[in-house]
Amino acid sequence: MVDIVVAGVPLQAEWVGLPPNVGELVDVELDIDVVLGWADAIAMDGAEATLREGPKLRGNVELQERDLLTVRIATGLLQVEVDDGSIDVPPGTAVVMAAEHLKLYPTGV
Repeated sequence: MVDIVVAGVPLQAEWVGLPPNVGELVDVELDIDVVLGWADAIAMDGAEATLREGPKLRGNVELQERDLLTVRIATGLLQVEVDDGSIDVPPGTAVVMAAEHLKLYPTGV
């Protein structure tokens, strides 16, 4: 496990791949390794009281394609699987996600 900070939120994530050398800067891809349930792990901003305990990531929806939601968090994009693609979330909608089961993958860039 590694300690990370995403958009000012301290988190822990599993590092997948060769560990970097001390002081080395590494470009990474952040992954939430579970399907998120609406009202349990992801909610519209302002309705996060229904979410499970733990750190929360806030962002704005960029795109929704069926069960795949792309969210802009700070300067990066995070794609997450959601359990109900019938919920239509328009671009620009602010959402909050419970940040659990995080993985970091070095991109090699």
